[in-house]
Amino acid sequence: MVDHHWLQVGSGKAFVPDLDKFGFVYIITNLHNGKAYIGCKQYIFYSRLREKESDWRTYTGSSKWLNEDIQKVGKKHFKFEIIAEYKNKRSLRYYELYYQMKYNVLASTLEGSDEHAYYNSRVGGKFYRPVESYEDPEWRKKLSERAKKRYSDPEVRKKRSEAPRNKLGQFAKKRKKNERR
Repeated sequence: MVDHHWLQVGSGKAFVPDLDKFGFVYIITNLHNGKAYIGCKQYIFYSRLREKESDWRTYTGSSKWLNEDIQKVGKKHFKFEIIAEYKNKRSLRYYELYYQMKYNVLASTLEGSDEHAYYNSRVGGKFYRPVESYEDPEWRKKLSERAKKRYSDPEVRKKRSEAPRNKLGQFAKKRKKNERR
């Protein structure tokens, strides 16, 4: 039995949490106007005295404007999707910021209007390098295309192949010069 409103992104299937992870990055989308919100939520809060499960099952985001719209039009008119889960706070915060920057949540507008496409009014909180590594396939493809274009030019290939020899030659000259002294 599912006791929450979260779905796996892109599939429409109920999300099955891995409670061994620290938390998840999510996107909430208004089905009426397409406006969205990207954020993160942790499963458990830790204090010095105890651990307590967070309200992740019923959570609807921390945006005042998002929650006002949920109250106005109803929760059933929003899609609550999990993008990914992460094993620690550092990775969770990093990837929240990563997705917020990737989708340009502060500057994007809804198509054909000047209205903001995201409810987000700020990004990240603190910026940390992640413990986990992730490589965006779109970015990898762009880098690969640039490299192919760059190395297909015969002049560039010639310069690259000669560069190490020139460097070695310079070092050898300096070493000989120093030995003479």
